[in-house]
Amino acid sequence: MKSTIYTLFLALSVLTIYSCKGDPAPATTTTSTEKKKTVKVPTFNADSAYTYVEQQLAFGYRVPGTDDHKACGQWLMDKLESYGGKVYKQDFKSNFQGKTNVPSFNIIAQYNPEHTNRIAIAAHWDSRIIAEKDDERKDQPIPGADDGASGVAVALEIARIISENPIDMGVDIILFDAEDQGDNESNESWAQGAQYWASNLVPKGYSPEYGILLDMVGSEGAVFGREEFSYVNAREYQDRIWDLAQRMGYSDFFRSETSGAVMDDHYWVMKNTNGKIRMIDIINQSADDRSSFGAYHHTHDDDIDIISKRTLRVVGQVVTAALYNESIGVI
Repeated sequence: MKSTIYTLFLALSVLTIYSCKGDPAPATTTTSTEKKKTVKVPTFNADSAYTYVEQQLAFGYRVPGTDDHKACGQWLMDKLESYGGKVYKQDFKSNFQGKTNVPSFNIIAQYNPEHTNRIAIAAHWDSRIIAEKDDERKDQPIPGADDGASGVAVALEIARIISENPIDMGVDIILFDAEDQGDNESNESWAQGAQYWASNLVPKGYSPEYGILLDMVGSEGAVFGREEFSYVNAREYQDRIWDLAQRMGYSDFFRSETSGAVMDDHYWVMKNTNGKIRMIDIINQSADDRSSFGAYHHTHDDDIDIISKRTLRVVGQVVTAALYNESIGVI
């Protein structure tokens, strides 16, 4: 996860600013007509998601080009396929921290591929090669329990839920590689998997209504302010998710205030598709501290001990509710 926060002045010029917020749909999923239309929203299992975090960490450090990374990637593809997904592996080469042409790969799993109405759920699955913010072992990899594994875990649990609770809509899980290996000398050194995918869409011509990026969504005490690139360039969709979360009683997690602008995977997806794919970022970042992602960020403390089942449950339940309500058009 990129450590530098960018100001709103870096917002993408190719995208339209959404400044008008529609009336929020009530939590009962009432439509604009008098007739009610409801959908049963499955329960998100935080224990299952927590186990997915543990299983990713059990492979070791998911640094591109390593055996542990390759093994974890295969496990992720097998797991997504076991839940009924049509899985694609997108190979590419990444360059980072003095390494060149490192074998890397994005993982894409489509559920209900025949549907034209689609929403993407994305996360990055690599873990950082160095711990530059730590006081010790700065040149060694970090576990990446929250910064990477938590978002992937929520996505995996959503895939499992869809496999057991059919949804009348297309859902795509996109796991980006080589996101967290960059340096502050080059913006392009971050989110390399997202950059590559957005310039070489898989499946070809892919066009969802919008996407939700999950980055650092599992730590104790997490707070999700309105990330500013999302706020400026995809506010219609950010409004939907934040309004829904607050109607569900999670305003202590999903705050109304804007937080800093983060040049995360969602930024590059919007930029490299010229705004054709809009994506919002759910990321642990308080409006009170716009320059920090938490004390554990890019340190060896980003391990299983900081993961909260409640945080996983809240984020997972909000995204699950959003998908099932979107499937009947009542969010």
